[in-house]
Amino acid sequence: MCHYRIRLLPVASFPQLPEVVVRELDEKGCMIPQTYEAHGPENVISGSFEKPGSNDWAALCSVKGMTTLYVFFQSDFSHPIQLRHQPDNKWLGVEWSFAYGSAWGILTVPARVMPRADNLDHDGIQDAFVEQSSVIHYYDHGHWTSLNGDD
Repeated sequence: MCHYRIRLLPVASFPQLPEVVVRELDEKGCMIPQTYEAHGPENVISGSFEKPGSNDWAALCSVKGMTTLYVFFQSDFSHPIQLRHQPDNKWLGVEWSFAYGSAWGILTVPARVMPRADNLDHDGIQDAFVEQSSVIHYYDHGHWTSLNGDD
């Protein structure tokens, strides 16, 4: 029998978040899922995701068994972009003997280390199934594109 436990942290665990982003996440009832290998609060990131020099944020948000990846552009924090969502238990990884934890993690990826880096001028969001696969979401001129991550 497979058992799993998704560790969730309240939004208040991320004091670096701008107040308007905290308010948006709290209004949605978000808890932040942690990967099975987490040693500190994770899955809330900042970077220049919209354009060079912007101070944007992204967070995983778990509500009633579903997790959504939200992106908050500094230009309009009060209207987050829902990049994708899936059930909390879709991506699991071994946490301890006979039990599994979340294996969904996000990281900021600087343009200089992304594939096709010569054409990119701001950060991307690595969306990873820990130790399995990843994709990098990159926002360019009003559209999101996906680049292969370093699997």
